[in-house]
Amino acid sequence: MSNNHFLLEKIQQIQEEKESGCLVLQQGPKIIRVFFRDGFIEAVSSSVDQHRLGQYLVREGFVEASAIDRLLQEARRRQIRVGQAAVRRKILNPVELRDVARRQAFQLLKCAIDDDFAVGSFERSSPFFQVSAQIDFDYLRLELARNNSETFELGSGELVVLRDGMEISALPWYPQELSVLGQLTQPRTPQELVSLVGMDYTHLKKILSVLQNLQLIEVVEAIPNPTTALALRQRFPLDFLVPAVRTAAYSDKLEIIHDECSFVSEQFKTLKARLNEIPSDRSVKAIVISSPLAADGKSLISINLALCFAKDPGRRVIVVDCDLRNPSLHKYVGIPPEPGLLGFLQNGVLQPHCYMRRLENLYLMMAGGAAANPVELLSQGKMRGLIDYLKTEFDTIILDSPPLAPVSDGRILTGLADGLIMVVRCGKTSYTSVERALKAIDWKKFLGVVFNDVKPMLFHTQYDYSLYHYGRQSLSPRSLRRIKGQTKNYLDH
Repeated sequence: MSNNHFLLEKIQQIQEEKESGCLVLQQGPKIIRVFFRDGFIEAVSSSVDQHRLGQYLVREGFVEASAIDRLLQEARRRQIRVGQAAVRRKILNPVELRDVARRQAFQLLKCAIDDDFAVGSFERSSPFFQVSAQIDFDYLRLELARNNSETFELGSGELVVLRDGMEISALPWYPQELSVLGQLTQPRTPQELVSLVGMDYTHLKKILSVLQNLQLIEVVEAIPNPTTALALRQRFPLDFLVPAVRTAAYSDKLEIIHDECSFVSEQFKTLKARLNEIPSDRSVKAIVISSPLAADGKSLISINLALCFAKDPGRRVIVVDCDLRNPSLHKYVGIPPEPGLLGFLQNGVLQPHCYMRRLENLYLMMAGGAAANPVELLSQGKMRGLIDYLKTEFDTIILDSPPLAPVSDGRILTGLADGLIMVVRCGKTSYTSVERALKAIDWKKFLGVVFNDVKPMLFHTQYDYSLYHYGRQSLSPRSLRRIKGQTKNYLDH
């Protein structure tokens, strides 16, 4: 057996045995070290200059090449890792660092397989990385399949279908891959798939090659046992298709997660109970959570309330980050902002479920990045169609909206939703901004006010000059370059 197969077998064995330590790979003077913790790949490092973490930070636009030496010096001085030093200097946040570490790990492991690195010793220890790549064997196989150059071909009269009993929601699929997977619950010809998912045949073949590499699909000449396809179609499609996030890093501010019995958690339960008391003749499924100004805490209220609703047995809940100027919802759950709402609004064919993720019973649609034209995107019919679709699949829809006072995005979303909750931060939100926000809302949809950060003090009346700058920082050339770079995948090459 060749070294590349042995390497994959070794990684799978380490995961199954949940071991912690360092696996050494070597080819002449080149050394690659794979760090594991409880069977998961924490990080991969290399003696090869072009594969060092600092070089990845440069290539992806987080730092200039001239600043790498200073970053290395700081890491040595503080006796910390380079990635940790980059986070301390706010060059990138922990979620971004984890994504960079993952891409570095995949590239190094692919290099080890392609160049036949010898698998050396496994040194058992308990490595610690402040930000872990958290890669399991299935995730590694997916990335290797995406980098495989083989093409998928079907003969005339042949169809392709998902294998019976395949579990696909455990992997972080791209939206285009999910779109194809959603159509393969019954046998399809390539021509049917091209028509159904709206992509060209070249991209479709790449995706089918990935699925074939993972042994998720099979080619058939006749329709198999019809009960198989019927059973898949009868399942709730979002449960079957939407990827489940297994490496979430919950913020300490999510009281519903960390302490369900705390005073703050009880307040969210009370808020949920008050919303449940709304008369049944007034259908309130889609609720906008907004605030007069930025930093009032509307995103924190949104995710905590959504998590609280998701604890109800049988209730289907989704939270959507509609703040396309300064998205922040993803930071509270420690997952990337992509894919998300922005990708859905900009794409003409892919279904909403392709841009969702799932945290146990809570579904999420992140912002997908910052947009230069959020008003135009939210005003188009596709946003209204999305909310109408979500109402058919979910019992409760929480829309995290931009502030009401500085920009018009919140007013647009309120017009599409069934209700509005305004978050006011005690000791920060001024009377002037509250008054301005109240003038902008539809009172027929106004459900009430949530007082955040309550303290025994009156509102200040100082004018907040920062409202005119809302969202500008997230639209800087560097941040837009990062957002654009994160969306590229093997289908873009």
